[in-house]
This record gives sequence, structure tokens and C-alpha cells, in this order.
Amino acid sequence: MARTMIPTILLLPGLDIPAHSLRVSARRARMTLTFHHVATAAELKSRIQSHRPETIVTSPEGLPNLPVSAIRKLAMESEVPLLCVDRAASSELRPTGDSMRRITPENLPRALNELLHTRKALVAEGPAYDEIWARSLRENQKLIILGRVTASIVHEINNPLESITNLLFLLQEEPGLPEKAHLYLTMAQQELNRVAQISRQTLNFSRETSTPIKSQLDDLLEEVLSLYSRRITEKKLTIVRRFETHGSTNVYPGEMRQVFSNLVANAIEATAAEGRIEVRIRAARKWSDPKVSGLRITVADTGTGIPLTVRRRLGEPFFTTKGQQGTGLGLWVSQSIVERYGGSVQLRSSIVPEHHGTVFSIFLPTNLRPSAVSHQGEFEQARRVNSFKRPA
Repeated sequence: MARTMIPTILLLPGLDIPAHSLRVSARRARMTLTFHHVATAAELKSRIQSHRPETIVTSPEGLPNLPVSAIRKLAMESEVPLLCVDRAASSELRPTGDSMRRITPENLPRALNELLHTRKALVAEGPAYDEIWARSLRENQKLIILGRVTASIVHEINNPLESITNLLFLLQEEPGLPEKAHLYLTMAQQELNRVAQISRQTLNFSRETSTPIKSQLDDLLEEVLSLYSRRITEKKLTIVRRFETHGSTNVYPGEMRQVFSNLVANAIEATAAEGRIEVRIRAARKWSDPKVSGLRITVADTGTGIPLTVRRRLGEPFFTTKGQQGTGLGLWVSQSIVERYGGSVQLRSSIVPEHHGTVFSIFLPTNLRPSAVSHQGEFEQARRVNSFKRPA
């Protein structure tokens, strides 16, 4: 049986039907749906870009500063169907060539059912998706096992590293040692320190605390940048750090390293030689709810940008543009991690030759308690296909 994503429905204010009643009606019609309430024009545009909704449901009043006519134009440009719930509408569900259909509140569940079945027939994945799913899961399981084996090897390497460090120190203290030998020993000590640093950072990725702890995000980001220092040097990339705050928040450090690592690695890969990557941390508030304060982490690159057709699929489990080199799980897992902290991921990208590049922006609240997370089923987590809010 082919697996499908849970359809997302955007609900605008002023609907003459309670959301709970709509969910009940959907269950009675045997539809599994995810509903998101949208209160502002900015949030609607962000959701359309990031979430690939199946449809938008609005009232005749539309949104503040965004009338139904503008919502209709936005829906047409994004190829998202629009349902306008109006008691004055016809009680019949007649097909229309327009992207917007006017329906009564009573007909909304039926209209959603017809619309979703039509779209499902157009985009059915087919049996091949099952094969891709299974193959990707096997590859992901191999990566998890490889990560655990690597952590074990790194742990075992630490003891001989410490012994070599001590021996080099003793050798440097030998009387009558030529100046050139001193120089070589100093260089060897520096390189050995670098190996030890890489070893510690690799272990940090595999270790995790039992509960979220207060962590300095700039420190975690620096650790990730240090881990990729050789790739950065090889491509002669310029890294611009703009740490405007040293604020901390309660997170699982290993999880955040994983999120930052995914964004930084993607930025390095997308950026041409001698390009520029900017990382920024600043105090901020949630765009959709100014009462929620937190930290915004931005990773921007001067790469070629992401085409719209690819952006629309970013975050789908197992969707990748890297062929056999990618698993298609990086952004999906990162988004899931951020959302558990009540945060969000936004994406902006341009492929215009004069101004190209990609910006990923993460918001993490500092005044919300993170959701409980179990770290004993990472592979099972990757098996769950739920509604994924792709970055916008």
C-alpha cells in the first residue's frame, strides 16, 4: 500500500463553523487531515510557501489587510485551491474553472472530500514510492549504525591520543634538543591537538543528556563550524559570524548540533569556491505570536539558490537532489526537532543571477518548555510520516 502525506488545510478567521465540528465531520468522512489556523497575511504567505497546503478555507471577509480577491490571486499563483465558506452560496457543489469555490458551511466537509480525492488521483505515488521508502529506510539505518560504530572508535582513540601528547611533551623537555627538532615537535603537538578537538566534537554528536539543559547556541554553532573547518578551508569560503546575543535556551545539545550541522553542511555544499556563508544569532520574537520571545539563528549562503519546484518539496521524507549521496531526511528531521521546542524553520531562496543564495532561519523560543522527547527510537522516528512544515 502506498504511503501518503497527511493533507494540510489552512483555516482563515471568521469561518461560520467551529474547527472541532470540522474535524469531527472529516473523521466521519474517513479523512485524515491536519488543520492550521492562520490569522495574518504574512502567516498565510509563509504557510503557502512552506507547507504546500492541499487547500485554503476562508470566509468572505478574508484577512486583515488582505481581502478575498487578494487571497484568490495568491492561491492561483501558488496553485492551491481556495474554498470560500459563505451561507449565501449555492447549496449545490457545482464544478468551476475558477480557483475559488463558494460553498455553504454544511457543504465544507463534502467539498474537502471531493477536492482531496481529485488531487490524490493526480499525484498518486504508486508502488514505486514504497520501494523508494524501504530503500531509504535501509540506508538511514546503516547511517545510524555507522554513527554508533564511529563514536565507539573515537572513544577508543582518546587514550592513545593522550599518551602521544604526554610523550611529545616529555620529548620537548629533553636537554640539548636541536632548535629544528623543537619546531617539528611543536608542529606535531598542534596537529595532535587538532585531532583531539575533532575527536571531542565527534563524541559530542553521539552523546546526549537525559533532559534538556540550558545551552549557549553560539557555542554549539561554533562547534559545528569547527567540525567543518577543513571543508571550509578547501573551498576557501568566508565565514561571517554575527552573534548579536549570547542567549541560551533549554535544548538537547546533541539535537541542536544535528540541526546546525545539517544547515551548515548544506550551505557549504551549495556555495561555490571563494563564496560566503553568514551565520547569525539574535534575540527575536515569534512572527505569528509576538508574545513568544526567543532566539533566531540564521544560516545564509551565496550558492546558486533553490528553484521553486524543489522548494515546494523540501522537507518531504526521502526527497533529495543529491542522488545516492543523500537520504532525504536531513531537513525533515531538523524541522521535527525544532518544532518539538515550539520553534519553526523558515526558508528564503533566490536563483536570480544578480542576487542568488539561500537563507535558512530557525526560531527557538526561550520562554516555552520543550516537549518531551524519547531518544531511544531515532530510527522509528524517521519512519513516521506526519505533516511536515517545510521551511519558508
